[in-house]
Amino acid sequence: MPPAIADIAVPVNLFRTFHYRIPAHLDTHLVPGSRVLVPFGSRRVTGTVVGFPGAAERDLKEIIDLAGEAVSPDLLRLAVWMAEYYLHPLGLSIETLLPKGVEEVPRRRRKLLRLLDGDHDLSRLRGPKQEALLHLLLDRQVVPYDDLGDFASSTIKAVVGAGFAVSVEEEIVEQPIGISPASDAPPSLMPEQARAVQAITESIAGGRFETFLLHGVTGSGKTEVYLHAIASLAGRGAIVLVPEIALTPQLVDRFRKRFGDRIAVLHSGLTDRERADEYRRIRDGRVQVAIGARSAVFAPFPSLGLVIVDEEHENSYKQDEGLHYHARDVAVMRAKFSAAVCVLGSATPSLESFFNARAGKYRILSIANRVDHRPLPEVKVVDRRAEQSKADCSSLLVGAMQERVARREQALLLLNRRGFSTVLICGDCGKVLQCPGCSVSLTFHKREGLLKCHYCDFHMPPPEKCPACGGLSLKPLGSGTQRIEEEVAACAPSARISRMDSDSVRGRKAYEELLGRVDRGETDILLGTQMIAKGHDFPSVTLVGVVDADVGLNLPDFRSAEKTFQLITQAAGRAGRGDAAGEVIIQTSNPGHYALVHSRTHDYAGFYDEEIEYRMELGYPPVRRMIKIEVKSGQERLARESASRAADRIRRLLKGKETTLLGPAPSPIAKVRGKYRYQLLLLSPKREVLRMLAVEARSVVEQAYGRKVQVSVDVDPVNLM
Repeated sequence: MPPAIADIAVPVNLFRTFHYRIPAHLDTHLVPGSRVLVPFGSRRVTGTVVGFPGAAERDLKEIIDLAGEAVSPDLLRLAVWMAEYYLHPLGLSIETLLPKGVEEVPRRRRKLLRLLDGDHDLSRLRGPKQEALLHLLLDRQVVPYDDLGDFASSTIKAVVGAGFAVSVEEEIVEQPIGISPASDAPPSLMPEQARAVQAITESIAGGRFETFLLHGVTGSGKTEVYLHAIASLAGRGAIVLVPEIALTPQLVDRFRKRFGDRIAVLHSGLTDRERADEYRRIRDGRVQVAIGARSAVFAPFPSLGLVIVDEEHENSYKQDEGLHYHARDVAVMRAKFSAAVCVLGSATPSLESFFNARAGKYRILSIANRVDHRPLPEVKVVDRRAEQSKADCSSLLVGAMQERVARREQALLLLNRRGFSTVLICGDCGKVLQCPGCSVSLTFHKREGLLKCHYCDFHMPPPEKCPACGGLSLKPLGSGTQRIEEEVAACAPSARISRMDSDSVRGRKAYEELLGRVDRGETDILLGTQMIAKGHDFPSVTLVGVVDADVGLNLPDFRSAEKTFQLITQAAGRAGRGDAAGEVIIQTSNPGHYALVHSRTHDYAGFYDEEIEYRMELGYPPVRRMIKIEVKSGQERLARESASRAADRIRRLLKGKETTLLGPAPSPIAKVRGKYRYQLLLLSPKREVLRMLAVEARSVVEQAYGRKVQVSVDVDPVNLM
């Protein structure tokens, strides 16, 4: 009888799997998903069994042994789908599912002495030490061996031998989050919330896959819908994805109060040990809810009932390196493969999700009113072209901030640009100081006295004279959050000001401390980048000011209007969530732009109708699918030539008018970290066509240039810069 063969996906950058012989001691132990140690070249690596080919082959290497617990069938199926959809090696796709350290970090165990039921007659013991140990057990029932230092091993053996106790082991699992006891009673739901909960729970009870788009205005209580839906799961698990776990301590706290220690929180701040412990708690069925950013979509629940993607429109759900997956789309497929329900929630849904809802792929649930029917904030637009002052904050915005400080209310200021000034320019020759490794200008950070690149972290002190002409009139232009902080402090000197951007706040604890100050009323004005617009709920915030609404409108990105509308609408939604009414002031030099017009009236449907018409005219997503092919090299000539070679191969294969090739052209940011970048964009309604063309383009570059040029394929790209 020929030896049994296993087909194994190995975590290497190769688009194939490998056959290995199954040794006799593993003959009945392997299933699809089994993790095994195998020889690969001169190394030993951990791979995953994906199948069992029938034909026997000669000279095959043999599997060494099992290596950790198997990947579940639904997660293995998800990995296979991701590899095929995102054109990524299967072995590396599987590794994406597993947190670092889950197999390397062994389970920690401790030894316990446990009291047995039955007769506890002291006359069966000899001596005061044995009696003292029995009294301790009667009092505590279970005692760790670490607490038995006062008792000799012979005493412990005597108590066990007499039938009073038994020695056992248990796994040690530390919870990296401070769990609060479940204490939050569910509030009464508004009719629209109740209807949404009913629709979701009925689908869960029916045990069928379905995707809902929960479209609720800011402050409409979408989180309460999530909590009620999770409470109905009857033993099945729930995954809750958030854009950035470090920015949402309020959300985590609400889940703690409702579900106590039955939640796990997954984020990048965990150590390998903590991450492995959380993963095992989920896999062992000791957790009902897993909350986290992108990678939490892979939480290994033995029985999954619900997947929630909060703020589903956020770009941070897209992975930009390695496997370019979009956690929102993976969440839908995760729910499908687990016969679970998926809920995508947002006040400003992505065009892709709303397009799918209108096409009938998703079922839309609408919440048009805020909780307790609180009014949406009044929005005012300031046309900066008519302003006499050159200050960044208009007189209207300054007056509104001063009023809030006097009334002891809070204000948020949004400027999606960090640093003090965006460029340092020579007044004599017009030279703009640029990063030597990236084709971007250096941003001036006044407090640190440095010019910084926000792409590669290059930094240098500002030169005393222009490096081009030797002139002495170097001037900062453009405003960042640091400059606004100085201006606000000057016009509201008594205000307590906090700044939230990636320069001022680093790490999860720092975010939580800053947001805690705002929540406790210890901050009057919070200014920052897009971070301040992400899901925060501060009842005392009655003013939101958008310092420059035009920051993202003129970017070379077909999604610029959508991203601007979403950011401004989400920021505006932070105002008026308490008892006092809210006000929003938007400053712009383009007040007639449809993204700003519809932001002013909180009109998502109106914005969608205009934006989708533009997308249809140009054939951009979601009307057609898109793949971005990017090549980069330290030599500009090689990057340009390889992009042209890829384009030539695509053109020879193009058939019909349904598929479009844009490029090759330098990327909008043509050089990053010393690498020159060129990109091609492929558009087609047919995914199979795009896949074939992308594979051919990648293959021709890899064959011609090897490691001299790096080529990446991004399916459904979000970042085109």
